Amino acid sequence: MLRCVLLKTVCSVSSGICPLPRPKSERAECPRGCPARPRCRHIAQNYWNFAAVTLDRTYLLAGRTDLLDIRIHNPEPLLDLHRQGRGAILLGAHIGSFFAMRALARQRAGLDIHILFYPEHNARITRAFATLDPELAHRCIPLGAPDVLMQLSDRIEKGSFVAALSDRVSPSDTHVLDLPFLGKPARFATGVTQAALVLGCPVLFYAGIYRGGNRYDLYLEELCTGERVKRAERKQAVNRLTQHYVECLERYARDAPDNWFNFYDYWAH
Repeated sequence: MLRCVLLKTVCSVSSGICPLPRPKSERAECPRGCPARPRCRHIAQNYWNFAAVTLDRTYLLAGRTDLLDIRIHNPEPLLDLHRQGRGAILLGAHIGSFFAMRALARQRAGLDIHILFYPEHNARITRAFATLDPELAHRCIPLGAPDVLMQLSDRIEKGSFVAALSDRVSPSDTHVLDLPFLGKPARFATGVTQAALVLGCPVLFYAGIYRGGNRYDLYLEELCTGERVKRAERKQAVNRLTQHYVECLERYARDAPDNWFNFYDYWAH
């Protein structure tokens, strides 16, 4: 009952019943992979799922993964790297639950996951969630910091995994690439993929798709095995790796359009 009440509250705020800014076009809120033009029920389901994932994040940060049914698909690439003592970059997106990956870390002793993010984004909610997990601040690497590449290299050399969301472009991003996504060009940041190729570390795609109730499906796919790339070949390698990432993202966006949490016109740049 409490979960239902909280979900309705978060959903109401998210959907604009409370006076929050609304996007110009409801069509822009759902991926273009939807089978038909989204109707009110599709948009409502989208907001409901966002509310559920936001609420469940409190359980994940508090270590209560036992309250959630998280089913992990194809964990072998990550577990093989962990057994070898190798770190990697985990590329996710604003689809499903970013923190569902913590369920895997809770199940595997010694599996260390850090977060690469812009601290100015969602600063208040980040501070609130840090009270649930005081170690969260120590596991965050701020993008834009002058030593971000050194921090990233240090974590990966120690066998840690670093998770980042690569489907949005910040005003401070200087490395971007326009690629076809669900039928129309969209812009993607390439800074993290460039760092991976400079460091010569593996890159995995991940998505924690919310399936309703308390169930999540966590998917992992290998994007590259971590070969170092010569400077002269790096631009082409970045393009290929980013294209591979976008192809994975498109596949999951088509599979679960009601998990798409970019609430703005994604193709409007």
